[in-house]
Amino acid sequence: MTSLTQDLKRLATVPLADQRSQTQKLYRNAVMALLQTDPFYGHVLSQLTLEVGQGRTPLELRPTTTDWRLRLNPDAIAKQSWTGAQWVTMLRHTVLHLLWQHPQRYAAALQTPAQAGLVRWATDAAVNDYLTDLPAQAITSQKLQQLIGQPVLRQQDSAVYFQQLRQWRAKQHASTQPKPAGGPAHPGTEVAHLTATEGTEPTDLDGHTTWGQADATAAANREQWRQQLFQHTADTLTAKQRGTLPGAVQAALTPTMAEHPLDWRALLKRGLGQVPAGRQPAFGRFNRRQPARMELPGQIVTTWQKISVFVDESGSMGDREISYLLGQMAALLAVYPAQVTVYPFDTVVDPSKSFDLQRRPQCLIRTGGGGTRFQAVLDVLPRLLQGASGQLVIILTDGYGERHLKPTLPVPVIWLLTSPVAAFSVESAPGTVVSLMADPQWQAIRREKS
Repeated sequence: MTSLTQDLKRLATVPLADQRSQTQKLYRNAVMALLQTDPFYGHVLSQLTLEVGQGRTPLELRPTTTDWRLRLNPDAIAKQSWTGAQWVTMLRHTVLHLLWQHPQRYAAALQTPAQAGLVRWATDAAVNDYLTDLPAQAITSQKLQQLIGQPVLRQQDSAVYFQQLRQWRAKQHASTQPKPAGGPAHPGTEVAHLTATEGTEPTDLDGHTTWGQADATAAANREQWRQQLFQHTADTLTAKQRGTLPGAVQAALTPTMAEHPLDWRALLKRGLGQVPAGRQPAFGRFNRRQPARMELPGQIVTTWQKISVFVDESGSMGDREISYLLGQMAALLAVYPAQVTVYPFDTVVDPSKSFDLQRRPQCLIRTGGGGTRFQAVLDVLPRLLQGASGQLVIILTDGYGERHLKPTLPVPVIWLLTSPVAAFSVESAPGTVVSLMADPQWQAIRREKS
């Protein structure tokens, strides 16, 4: 890595006009070194489209409508005083962000300033636990443990760290004085001020803010490109080379069958149309008793469904987004005569605050705002549904709650998440889990809100 260290030092001294070519040479030499010593990372980096620009962070993943591109910023790189080994580590760091879908999984969370710093900590800690030769200020799970004063396991998914950080920040907010009007100067500042420990603020070794700039309507295109990128890389590796990779990396490289994202409206329609609720006349059918008389209508089976919708009031969804989702359900009632009851919940379910959803969009007024406990929903189902047939349960949530649940009633459940499915905290959740990340209308509402 000696030559790479010299390349880094040379970048800080070359004229401005030569920075671009020197940066490209620095990157090219690093890729060549990785192809010889760590082919997985070398093959991934050799397929990325490289951009050289100007920015606050040394390197960042920038979204387009078709892919993610690696942007290097020469001035920021020159200011870091990295060794060649640390430069290569930061390139590996970026590859792991892409492998574990961090840019896509946390694009929505980064649009909320209060969560942006937590996203940087959580995703960097998840990645850096698998790397060596890290810069001194790099965030790891050990540093997170020192920060929050609670046990933090190593090499966990970023969603685990993100949830721990959210709980820690909530406790910090409860024990500090109200902040002045206007909020923090930039994303992450609020988080940094919650601790007096020097060096624990979110780092700017690589940029994350560009993740939140991704066009949600093109998410499927970028995901297809990402899968092809790593599938091609996996095909080029030998069994021995794959065997030297950490287990979490090998698992992410395991080929999986591509599936179309589930349409939550289609799931509702299917559920609404399965339970018989009597018969109604239909002139498109022959009358079975008197088939010769064309003026007599036949009959078809009508269906109905009782739906219980539980709205997580502690999540990242605002009143407008929830009203949009309930409005979409109300539109279906014009076709399917279902009875829909909405129950707000946080750590408990209060049936006294429930209301019936009519055949028109309704405005939701929040009544809760505590933590999240999904088991409270499952525990209340036997009392609310009373074992009646033709029931469907829908849970609208951001997906951050406990990890394990104990089912209480064999009823169909649809989990409708405002976060990616991979970020869902529950392991082996009963029912069907669907993310709204692929719903362009919902994403448009989120962008307007921010």
